[in-house]
Amino acid sequence: MSEQDLRDSLQQAVWDEPPLDFDPDTFMARAEQLTRRRRALMSVGVATALIIATVATLPAFLTSGRNRVESATGVSTTNSASAPSTLNFPWPPNDVKRRGHTYAEDQPFLASMWEAVLSPALQHEGAEVNSIGTWSPDFQPSAYSRDQGVKDILMGSVDYVGPSGAAQLNITLAGPGGWAPSPEEMCRNLPDPSTCNAVKRPDGSVVVAVELGGKSSSGSFYSGERTVYHYRKDGSVVGMASRSRVVDASGYGDSGVPMNFDQLTRLATNGSITLPD
Repeated sequence: MSEQDLRDSLQQAVWDEPPLDFDPDTFMARAEQLTRRRRALMSVGVATALIIATVATLPAFLTSGRNRVESATGVSTTNSASAPSTLNFPWPPNDVKRRGHTYAEDQPFLASMWEAVLSPALQHEGAEVNSIGTWSPDFQPSAYSRDQGVKDILMGSVDYVGPSGAAQLNITLAGPGGWAPSPEEMCRNLPDPSTCNAVKRPDGSVVVAVELGGKSSSGSFYSGERTVYHYRKDGSVVGMASRSRVVDASGYGDSGVPMNFDQLTRLATNGSITLPD
């Protein structure tokens, strides 16, 4: 037997034996220390996971709570005959005095508002500067007027080219007390198909968002349209309606609505867009 064979045989003989300086008490104490450390690390990991899960779910919880509050103060319907009354927004406001207008008297104010407010706001929403047409509004009879004896509803449209192509913005300015239907009535009396959502804003005013489009009850198609009406606390109303400018009637029903509700709301709630006092 060689020296290497002897060394290997001795190693195999003592392979399962503890070392000569082995202390059972020290071994058990070391084992208990490692066990306690492992349990502590596991507790920290579980606590960290709980904290992460809580932080991750908190924004969703807060958002869902906020949505519940907003829906509780609004009116939303796709059925023109079933809009509930939950806004607590008397219309028209009490003690509102109507004022008659003429375009000749208001023209300087309206021209200044167009140059300083309306045209820049339209450009901000994507209208090409050189494509914006002339805004020539006038005080016109309206089915939404409380009566035709006082001229206080101004209507006019402006053509332009935006990101989606040729478009048209219809602008309605109603003086205090001139607009007849309440927000709830607007949602109840819309043609089918349509959607309507009325929401009370933090400042106490109400925004009504209406969308028309698709196939009417008679079977004919018409171009889609979105409108936002801002019912203001002084009894006035500002409406902004967006639709595609379709030259060929065969294009009706296939054209998209140029502006979304956020854009129309920004225009309708702009306090500088109003009739003169």
